[in-house]
Amino acid sequence: MLDKDGNFYNVNYRTAEATITYTLAGQGTEQYRPHFTFQGFRYARVAIEGDAKLVDIKSIPISSVTEQKATFTSGNELVNRLFLNTLWSQRGNFIEVPTDCPQRDERLGWTGDAQVFAGTAAYLGEVQGFFHKWVRDLMVDQREDGAVPHVCPDPTRMQPEHYPGFYGSTGWGDAIYQVPWQLYLHYGDTAFLKETLPSMIKWVDFVWSISDGPIVSPPREWGARGFSFGDWLQPKGPSAKPLPTIGDDAAATIYLYIAAKQVADIAALVGETATATRLGKMAEAVKTAFASEFITASGRLAYDDQTSYALAIIHDLIPADKYEAAKGYFKNTIDRADRRIGTGFIGTPALLPALIKIGEWALASEVFLQEEVPGWLYQVKMGATTIWERWDAIQADGSIYNPQMNSYNHYAYGAVCQWLLEGVAGFRPDEKDPAFKTIVFEPLILPELSPVKADHDSPAGKIRAEWTITGEAVRYEIEVPAASRGVLRLASTYRDATLDGQAITGQDTVLSAGKHVVTFNYTAPKREERQKSLVNANTP
Repeated sequence: MLDKDGNFYNVNYRTAEATITYTLAGQGTEQYRPHFTFQGFRYARVAIEGDAKLVDIKSIPISSVTEQKATFTSGNELVNRLFLNTLWSQRGNFIEVPTDCPQRDERLGWTGDAQVFAGTAAYLGEVQGFFHKWVRDLMVDQREDGAVPHVCPDPTRMQPEHYPGFYGSTGWGDAIYQVPWQLYLHYGDTAFLKETLPSMIKWVDFVWSISDGPIVSPPREWGARGFSFGDWLQPKGPSAKPLPTIGDDAAATIYLYIAAKQVADIAALVGETATATRLGKMAEAVKTAFASEFITASGRLAYDDQTSYALAIIHDLIPADKYEAAKGYFKNTIDRADRRIGTGFIGTPALLPALIKIGEWALASEVFLQEEVPGWLYQVKMGATTIWERWDAIQADGSIYNPQMNSYNHYAYGAVCQWLLEGVAGFRPDEKDPAFKTIVFEPLILPELSPVKADHDSPAGKIRAEWTITGEAVRYEIEVPAASRGVLRLASTYRDATLDGQAITGQDTVLSAGKHVVTFNYTAPKREERQKSLVNANTP
């Protein structure tokens, strides 16, 4: 980076020298390029000793994911740059393994980053072979008791005296099933689900064993069996009065439910009915225990933070009789944070989808589009060209955060791009007919983003979607690949819908291959009405 005074800054590389020294033979023009190493950087500094003259220098991007498979543009240039920043963070980190960062003395294949980003990765690039290789490495690195390492390949196995117990965190080890599941959705990769299922089962049973029951209580000590990162880098707000954050026990218990439910579904898909039944019952036991342990009689979640509500709502962990009250408490967590993000690595991908699920479209739009820290667009406004590790990596006055853990190229928070494509542009694979053989089109009209255009070069062919809103009139144009069929799903708040000039009613409308034009009317909720509802939401 350059610091606020324009000085060359790489203190956050820690012990990584990131230096190439070349001695010229002195026999005319010479050319050099490094082998067996790479550097991640934004700015390079060249120092010359003697009489040498620099004629030309080129920065060559290298990546295992070289072809862009998706685009997204909107009426907001900061959002457009955010999408490109995510693309460049993926390129710079997907080099043989999905590293957390390509620059400092780490460059490790962190499992937590990969599991939250795998869906986005499959949209932005061709990653089937890349993830096949990495998940197989992950299976080799999995411990005998089922614990999955924090990083893969796992160099800590060679130095256990220095890195004891560097494995077994919920939200991180879940890469063992989340990544294969995304490969199934995007590529129809059922064979890989079957190959990896035994490792998935071992992981679920390991998490249950941490506390021998449905409530998981991870130890706090690093290296202890079942240690959890929780919601890593969850912002805490002003130091004078920090905002609530999710506890490790709630985070781990939620992830045990997610794991048991997802792996049960995968087992059923590949014909392992006994496993599907056992893990399905486990998931139900965890769901019941979670409600008893972490949801009060009034519907408030125990830690009363954004991540708790977002994950619980997305994964249907809140009982029906508590749902309306929980929605109100969830909205209040956003309001207390001045309508800014209050989530870390595991909560962030769920935040906006959860707000949409409870009908808070305007609030989701406001959280996404606000430009202060913590927020996706803050870093873009501060000049970012890749995704940051921390929401506050550069302070508002331009000063740099503590360099001991501060990377400007970490792709995890770029997982919001999956929501931009699947939610805002409105296309996604149907899990019952994967690999985009059936494509669900369900656009989310956020007027502040109009016009929206997106496409994805899927295994079934090019998918396109774009919409504009003028007043209350929406025009949604889509293209279904020749090898696919589409299903149009419009929100109940959309009115007077037509498909290719013909009136349509009902929830799902089948779309043939080719181009289609959908029109409808939509009245966006006003901000004043939403603020009023927040005031009243605290009363169950």
